[in-house]
Amino acid sequence: MSISPHVSPDTNLDELNAIFEHHELTSVPVIDRHVRLLGVVTRAGVIEALAERADEEHRKMQGIIGGDEIRTMPVLTRSLRRLSWLSINIVLNIIAASVIAFYEDTLSAVIALAVFLPIVSDMSGCSGNQAVAVSMRELALGVVKPFEVVRVWLQEILVGLINGLALGFLLGTAAWLWKGNPYLGLVVGGALAANTILAVSIGGTVPLLLKRVGIDPAVASGPILTTVTDMCGFFLVLSIAAAMLPLLVAS
Repeated sequence: MSISPHVSPDTNLDELNAIFEHHELTSVPVIDRHVRLLGVVTRAGVIEALAERADEEHRKMQGIIGGDEIRTMPVLTRSLRRLSWLSINIVLNIIAASVIAFYEDTLSAVIALAVFLPIVSDMSGCSGNQAVAVSMRELALGVVKPFEVVRVWLQEILVGLINGLALGFLLGTAAWLWKGNPYLGLVVGGALAANTILAVSIGGTVPLLLKRVGIDPAVASGPILTTVTDMCGFFLVLSIAAAMLPLLVAS
């Protein structure tokens, strides 16, 4: 006897989700190897389970590790859960800040650059986080495998190129209109475009690489992306500005 569609007791959440996505059903039967009915799985139950998993992954990405946190827990327990990645971020942010210190003279010569540094790093980080979210979802659904890094990277490069050029143009135009200096617009716009391409490349591929080596990508992808996009964003803005300093100062 054949019953279709149906699931077995060991069917995982992603497989259940795929069944409900492909069939207009409110529930499916759970059948054992002797074709005995053990129960049913509902669409609503699968959606709820997916939401709980997404919430857990979100907490991990925010550095809250070890399950649900509620404010009735001991203060020390709550503190240690949050502190695990925050303490590492101190070191990573010091590295990013050292880039600014290295180009202190350039920053002093063109003070307006200080306004655009956080914009470049933040906008690039947002683009990278979008790529992280897509990769995390595709990994969870089994749409992409950890070894498909090159394919994912090539797909993200195209998106990053289009979005980077668009965002870079908008920011560059804003800088030009604000200071009346086209070279300032070229510096910040070019830096944002380049950093956006880098950010989506990292955001799209790092979850796959971490998964491949057995590290939970939900925990580590965010801090890695944030630090690298900050550091590279600062470097791109200030290094391009240093190369074009006579034009920036003269205009």
